[in-house]
Amino acid sequence: MPTCVYCGFTDEEEFPREHVIPVFLGSFESSLTLGCVCGECNDYFGKHLEREFARESAESIVRYRYRLRDARSAERTRKIRAKVNVPGPTLGAKVLLHPDASAKSGIGNKYVPQVAIRNKNDHEWRWYTVEDLNSDVVQTLEPGSTMKFLVTSPEEEEAIRSRLRELGLGPTKTITRDQIQPQSEMKTRVTCGFDFNMSRCVAKLAFNYLAHVLEENTSRLLQPEFDAVRDYVRYGSNPAQPIVYFSEKPDFEQENSSCSFVDGHILAVGWDATNENIGCALSLFNAMTYRVVLCRRYGALWFPLKSAHSFDFRTNEAKGIPVSVLA
Repeated sequence: MPTCVYCGFTDEEEFPREHVIPVFLGSFESSLTLGCVCGECNDYFGKHLEREFARESAESIVRYRYRLRDARSAERTRKIRAKVNVPGPTLGAKVLLHPDASAKSGIGNKYVPQVAIRNKNDHEWRWYTVEDLNSDVVQTLEPGSTMKFLVTSPEEEEAIRSRLRELGLGPTKTITRDQIQPQSEMKTRVTCGFDFNMSRCVAKLAFNYLAHVLEENTSRLLQPEFDAVRDYVRYGSNPAQPIVYFSEKPDFEQENSSCSFVDGHILAVGWDATNENIGCALSLFNAMTYRVVLCRRYGALWFPLKSAHSFDFRTNEAKGIPVSVLA
């Protein structure tokens, strides 16, 4: 009978398969899956951790490059901000990111209809899409304010003006009008956050990988030394010490130069130099690298632990690689 390594639930039926690397981060041959995560936990992770990570994290931007995300998904993004970063009439304007094979980065920018407002004494324009406009925006307008529209058609401009009229923008306000057209090329500045649930998602990837390496040995995985990371991932409990850390760059000590570069992800798990703490290093898309403390001061019977896997988009393959972890 399978036992869930997160909530401890035991069932007579097999659990659904849980991917170590979720499908939103790519599908690979010989992909690693688990049978020790119950359906309820699997469903919770998908709705509350993976969905946000897939849409709002720094990695979600890189997903465009690998065509793991379509252009429509950008409209559902709420925490990532992409703005024009080139001096000119559209500086600061908002754009949507989307896959673009013609761009060197694989990521393109798409203009959205919007209006910019600047009061007399302001130095910068404030940009608003139709969805951004509210009564607070209108209240900030002063006599002599300037407004300019970033649109590609009269219909787009009218949609913005209609929204402003709904919000009570009256004829008594003196506003000069400037119309601008999108530029053919632009550079953008993208900002995103890393919040509590994103951190929990990273910890889940690490604990899932440990479960795979330990061959789903629940007697080890359910040891109380792993309760901190388990409760953090499953229930959002605040740990006594941080569990997820940023690393400046991938820091894997290679034992084989042929593994020196992977176009994709690397996961590695093992003991630290003290042989007391178990950690996992994750490099996703060769863009962001994290270190996850899976347990501190392991008190049960010591066991050998050193493993690493690559998930390579060039070969579409998941495989074990020789690597020294947390040396």
